[in-house]
Amino acid sequence: MIGEILSALNIVEKAGRFFVWVRKTRKDPADTVSSRFIELFESHDVHRNQIPRFFGHGLTVKDVQDEATLLGKLDEPLLDAACSLFGVRREWLEGAESQVYPCHDFYKHPEEVAPFLTALAEKNPEGSLDGVLVAPAEKEGVALVVLREAIGSVGEKPIYRYHLCGNWLFEYWKSRAYLTAFVAIAWKHGVHVRGSFLPSKEIERIAEGEALLCAENGGSISKGVKLWYPEDMALEPEVYLSGIDPESDKFGLKAALNLWLKLEEYGYMETGLSMYKREVVRGSFEQALGRL
Repeated sequence: MIGEILSALNIVEKAGRFFVWVRKTRKDPADTVSSRFIELFESHDVHRNQIPRFFGHGLTVKDVQDEATLLGKLDEPLLDAACSLFGVRREWLEGAESQVYPCHDFYKHPEEVAPFLTALAEKNPEGSLDGVLVAPAEKEGVALVVLREAIGSVGEKPIYRYHLCGNWLFEYWKSRAYLTAFVAIAWKHGVHVRGSFLPSKEIERIAEGEALLCAENGGSISKGVKLWYPEDMALEPEVYLSGIDPESDKFGLKAALNLWLKLEEYGYMETGLSMYKREVVRGSFEQALGRL
């Protein structure tokens, strides 16, 4: 069961453009561990007949043709390995809970971003990592970073694992500062985060972790999906301040700039982009604060 397409996120990489689709998970009474196992692989673009050669663990093509036969093969080590491969929660695979993905929270903890990214790279040195920051089109509501990690291929088709990084309230000055720091740190570590705008309700569905993500290659940008560049929040005061606390009588703007400058002192706004000199960028934010 492929499920209903809820929304599309666009991520740009050197090889071109691709979509990340969000799909509802099955909730029918006949739902079983074996059916979710198949759904898990197919949602990540591995056809059920390709599972044995991609995943291994003693499975054969015959095993995956019949859910009853497959169920007899799904022992504890194999289930744990499937969850680890795609970064999903065991409780979802067992049908006990609806949350598919854990959601990482770096709000107020920029010091944890670099170790997190470094750990991903060390565990998967042959893989690549990039991402998308989805912000609310209304400029109010939750924002979400979805990181995409290459974990292998089937033929010439790359297969990915996804990491949700949330708890960002886009219009709140404090949240905007820490979100900007996340993007800057990611860029410094070679993880390029592109941006798109979607309706807040669509982002909330993804952020709750209750939908499977899968990559679909080809096509053009989906209608309604507008691209932007999140790294500009670490470089340009106007982009950084856009939409922050519009009813706060400049308090939110001033607080946002002060926090940006404080985080910059600790090196959390350094993108690693050589064309942007640190003192010049900081000066532009100091000038923006002085104008308020």
